[in-house]
Amino acid sequence: MTPTRFAALLVVAVSLAGCFAPPSNGQKVTEAARELNVNSRFGRMDMAASYASPAARQAFLERRATWGTLVRVMDVELASLDMDEQENEALVEVVVSWMRVDESQLRATRVAQVWRSRDGDWQLTREKRVDGDVGLFGEHVEVAHPEVRDVQYPTTTLR
Repeated sequence: MTPTRFAALLVVAVSLAGCFAPPSNGQKVTEAARELNVNSRFGRMDMAASYASPAARQAFLERRATWGTLVRVMDVELASLDMDEQENEALVEVVVSWMRVDESQLRATRVAQVWRSRDGDWQLTREKRVDGDVGLFGEHVEVAHPEVRDVQYPTTTLR
């Protein structure tokens, strides 16, 4: 190998080494929140629950027990991220678009999720509904179904 070719290869190798910086805490928690919420949206609760802390896992699964049966989740969107680097904690707000299976009305609920880093892995520690429609997490809601009446007019025969 010629010295110029070696020098060129060395320059390329050094410049590429700088391109592979480790992900930041913000990137890590965003990825974890996205994985949890997308897996929940598609009914992969075992995969989603793996992102919840052991203390929060049972409550997490109970809140989503009606997903796929009584509640159909249409979309999830990460709306905001607020990091507290000193506490290794993050607040992620998620907007969930959903509908009841017995209705055709699209609903939206904003959920605040608190994430905490444990040894570099981000885990969901708690969550609550902060705005929007009630019923996403199995809360009891009185659903008013309109009375179905026979609206057909009586038949009249003309002679």
